[in-house]
Amino acid sequence: TTLPYFPTLSGEIARRGIKKKAIAEALDICNRSLNNKLNGRVPFTWDEVKRMRSQFFPDMTPDELFRTDSPS
Repeated sequence: TTLPYFPTLSGEIARRGIKKKAIAEALDICNRSLNNKLNGRVPFTWDEVKRMRSQFFPDMTPDELFRTDSPS
């Protein structure tokens, strides 16, 4: 298995029990597009970052959520 491109974001989605389908719907994109973004194949837009954070992760900064290395 490969490690997630955004390990903190992936971990928080799992830890909080958020359905990826709910995130995709909130961003008005399909599940495949969301997976491509989560896997680092396609970048998130700044608008998507802000919408996702305000709706699902208001207690975290974008820098915390979207770091690409594992927090130590």
